[in-house]
Amino acid sequence: MTMAHEISALRDRVLAADEARYQALYVQDVEALGRLLAPDYLHTHANGKTEDRAAFLATIASGRFRFVDAVRTDQQVRAAGAAVVLSGTTTTTLDVGGATKVMRNAFVTVWIDAVDGLRMLHWQATAVPGA
Repeated sequence: MTMAHEISALRDRVLAADEARYQALYVQDVEALGRLLAPDYLHTHANGKTEDRAAFLATIASGRFRFVDAVRTDQQVRAAGAAVVLSGTTTTTLDVGGATKVMRNAFVTVWIDAVDGLRMLHWQATAVPGA
């Protein structure tokens, strides 16, 4: 397999895993989401609040907000040793207690290749000014 083919295959795997993560978020499937997150996962929101895996899954399970849509653009996948970095921008639509909230963030995620598939190790969002 050529290096270009390996990078293309890695990109496809990471984007597919990330799409599966969003699909789990849309339907608040905490079990499926949990399978995609590394045991030491950290989620840093655009407001600076960081949650560990258990806290993030509890937030999703609580139903305080529901992911409606997330349009990702400018996505880049880069291998960094044993980790894979996925970055880009997202316009995310949430339902917060019946009210619609739209956020535009730049994001960086770190994925690791575990025995049973890719797992997200970290999510970091930064609010895009003026959005």
